[in-house]
Amino acid sequence: MALANQYLILNPSLKRIGTLTIDGATKFSNDSIKVQLADSDTTSTSYDDDVSVGTKDNYNGTINLNAQSKKFDHQGSLDVLQGQPDSDKVVAGNNLAYYDSLSGHWYVMHIYSVEENNTSATKHVTTANFTNLCLFTLAHHYPVAKADSDTAIKPAFTSVFSDTGWTLKFNTTNAMVPYISVDGKTKASTLLQSLLQAYNVEIDCYVEIDSQGNVQSKTCEIVDQLNADKVYNEAIFGKNITSIKRTTVSTPITKLIAYGANGNTIAAANDGKAYIVDDEANQKYNPDWQSGLYYEGVITANLIEHAAGLKAWAEQMLQLFNHPRTYYEVNVAPTFNPPLGATIRFKDDQITPALDASGRVIQRTISFANPYGNTVGFGEYVTVPVATPAWLAGYQSAISSAIEKARADASSVKPVALTPDGDNFTDSSQTKRLILQAWEGSTNISAYIDSKGFIWRRYNQNGTVDTSYENTGYLVQAPYSAIGTLHGTIETGYIQSDPEVTLDTTSIKHWGDFQRSDDVVGSYSAVQYMCPLSNGQYLTSRSINSDSTKDTMYVLHDSNFKPISKMIMQYGGHGASFDVEEVDGTPYIWAATYTDNTHSVSAVSRFPYVAGITMQANDSRIERYYSMNRYMRLSMDFKHGYVLVGNNSGAMYIMTLDDLKNGNYNIKYAFNIFNYGYETNQTYQSQTLDFPYVYWDSGNVDLHDNRMLYGVNVVHGGQEFALNLMLDMDFKTADDVMEPETVKAIYDSTGNSALLLTFNCWVNDNPIERVYSIPIKTRPAANTLNTSTTDDNTAD
Repeated sequence: MALANQYLILNPSLKRIGTLTIDGATKFSNDSIKVQLADSDTTSTSYDDDVSVGTKDNYNGTINLNAQSKKFDHQGSLDVLQGQPDSDKVVAGNNLAYYDSLSGHWYVMHIYSVEENNTSATKHVTTANFTNLCLFTLAHHYPVAKADSDTAIKPAFTSVFSDTGWTLKFNTTNAMVPYISVDGKTKASTLLQSLLQAYNVEIDCYVEIDSQGNVQSKTCEIVDQLNADKVYNEAIFGKNITSIKRTTVSTPITKLIAYGANGNTIAAANDGKAYIVDDEANQKYNPDWQSGLYYEGVITANLIEHAAGLKAWAEQMLQLFNHPRTYYEVNVAPTFNPPLGATIRFKDDQITPALDASGRVIQRTISFANPYGNTVGFGEYVTVPVATPAWLAGYQSAISSAIEKARADASSVKPVALTPDGDNFTDSSQTKRLILQAWEGSTNISAYIDSKGFIWRRYNQNGTVDTSYENTGYLVQAPYSAIGTLHGTIETGYIQSDPEVTLDTTSIKHWGDFQRSDDVVGSYSAVQYMCPLSNGQYLTSRSINSDSTKDTMYVLHDSNFKPISKMIMQYGGHGASFDVEEVDGTPYIWAATYTDNTHSVSAVSRFPYVAGITMQANDSRIERYYSMNRYMRLSMDFKHGYVLVGNNSGAMYIMTLDDLKNGNYNIKYAFNIFNYGYETNQTYQSQTLDFPYVYWDSGNVDLHDNRMLYGVNVVHGGQEFALNLMLDMDFKTADDVMEPETVKAIYDSTGNSALLLTFNCWVNDNPIERVYSIPIKTRPAANTLNTSTTDDNTAD
């Protein structure tokens, strides 16, 4: 069996089913594989990005600061032209195996997603994205909880790898016994990265393959330093180095703000200050040090709870950040390709200043199709460990930063008063809505302020406060006599650590599963939305004939999700969201439907569910209200009397149900989802209205985007949360694909609210629909403060 320049295609059982070569029957191109043992000061992509650092407040044994940067990652991609003998086997769920002559090992890479594109020659190309099978397996495994304890390296790794099918091989003299916690709710892939840091070790995950190309064993080898015995004396520019890039982080961090579990700070152990400083480094590198200025940075340790331990960890980390750091990325000749972990001395007399250094290879990129593209990376490796993955860091970091600034400086909070109804009165009995927002810089922090912190005062003509008038809240009704004399103030003492509503992700309930097709439904696509009925039954929607008539199928299910009957609505559209109004035992569906076969106008429609029929678009039982010359998505809030209409540009409009029924389409509130961290590459799924909150989810079945769940208060416009459905919560399933579909606000008999979620899942190439709920937690009201003296930040 040839070894070089090829990939073996393996099925999910790791049996060989095909081969990719550079010049054979099924060719590949543009392959690139990146493997690393630590993070550098450059961007790194990982299959499992939710990496915690630290396991307790301190460690027993010697601490290597760079251990905090230890991170095993092994990713890649390649292109395959379609129409070749084995190209149809390059699909998500299968695997690719390649042989690395430097390590002498085979590696299996799991294909977790594929993309299909056309080239300029109109050929179809499949791009396969893959990750090391060990990482993929661990990302779908939750180790059994174990009691927190001081743990040696072998039992620690064994507990994480138990029941994964991977055999551990220990080649280490490590004698450290850090305090390890396994809670039963954390992915093994996350725990692995924490163990690599805690024990300051490295790993190599490889397989044994027989002469037929079938996998015989899977091994994860744990070592103190990978390839520590391999030393390359010199790599010289112009000889075996074709190009070199030197990256220097020139601005060190001299003031470090540290956060621990649940947003804890070091203040309790640091004289009330949430930061530490390095004055010596600041004087050395900061020209403005005499003005009291520092170079600031923020780090987060997810699992360190206590202030003293968090401070000790921050002091260690500051030693990494308090000086300029250099990282080298080198393009090497095909004949010079050092293995991961090897030590290299490298020279470049042409660069300024001249380069003569040595370092370990911490990252390596290889390509069989283009070996001239091989690179190695080495240098001082430091990455600030953060709790929030990069795809969410922008908006969430802005909120956290804004709240900290607001707490530190009350004058930085600016109240903004809105008058959505205008201030022109037709008679003295009218009232107008006044909305008060709280902004810190360009960030709306209203969701983090208790309602008592939005303070309204009436001023007399002489400028004195009218003590007979008191009102609080971000939404008030102002009488005719108050307009022009009311001032809004934000009392920053009411800033809270949590938003108004959050999700109790520790209490996720699995309601059940059902097949997407059966004798009643027939064979159709995934369920788009689900609504529970008062009798314990459910209605679901599906898009059918979407390329021609754009019809919608509604299916009635019993309490165990078994289909009972179905109904088809002509030109019903995608079915992405709908609601049910029950009248005398008959479910009436509220949905956005097209008015005719041109599919150019959609309307808010109400019609009864009638089992077994195809309801034509001109059926007299269809009541139509608000319409739009574009695609529309609809949510009803019968509990509070509001209606939400959304469109495919991200706009959301809210009106009252009474206005809608009376033909008065007065938009009361509006917002756009793109103002809350949602991006154009995301796939919108559905939404629900639980006034004043709107929740929506996103994520494509092909996994090209993150599966997200958002919450926004439509009145003051503040964001409640933005959560990753796969990383921020645990649905206790190992499904390779979980496509979000339904998000529906529901209430139980005691008035407690939750979000009903459905997912289109795939198990061994078989589709299945899964149903869950997540309780919604409302923030408790804050204690009343003495606000006789308030911040001087008011809005008229």
